[in-house]
Amino acid sequence: MTATELYNQSLDKQRIIIVGEGGTLITSLIAHVLNFYKRKFDLSLPGQEPNLNPDHAVIIIHGVSQLTDYKHHIAILSTIGSNQNSNDFEVLADATPKGGTLLYPESNSTLKQIGSRERTDVQSIGYGRYKYETKDGKTILISSTNEKFPISLSGDQNMEYLSAAKELLKKIGISSGQFYKAIAVYQPA
Repeated sequence: MTATELYNQSLDKQRIIIVGEGGTLITSLIAHVLNFYKRKFDLSLPGQEPNLNPDHAVIIIHGVSQLTDYKHHIAILSTIGSNQNSNDFEVLADATPKGGTLLYPESNSTLKQIGSRERTDVQSIGYGRYKYETKDGKTILISSTNEKFPISLSGDQNMEYLSAAKELLKKIGISSGQFYKAIAVYQPA
């Protein structure tokens, strides 16, 4: 299904697009948390036909091409992949509609410049990298309130992707406490 066809079949849904090298993990984290709380959503992954349900109000799209054709409401920018360039991300960011939201990594100077540029009536949210520690070979996530949660992910880049997922989920009604509870049982594929 092309991006335009997906858009035409999801006109009544909130369209959330995730782009960049971290898109696969961020999408997986978001889907895990939504499934954990039995929230209804549609999912569009590269190379797979999406299963669209007219009763679902949200669609999560892992976008790799034709990015602006999805006509997103919320976009998450992650690491620029080897087959992408910053112009693709800038065009996508500029296509964020009034009332839309754009999330970008604060650690990447190019994406921070793209994401933080003022756009009329678009909310730009920078996401950072979670603090974490390793004890006995286990990764312990440290929240902004210094609570600790054991998780199955490790490494700085994954902590940034985890932060991106949390910021997006906050926008669609998942609290911090709910997020941490669900992420504690996440297992990467």
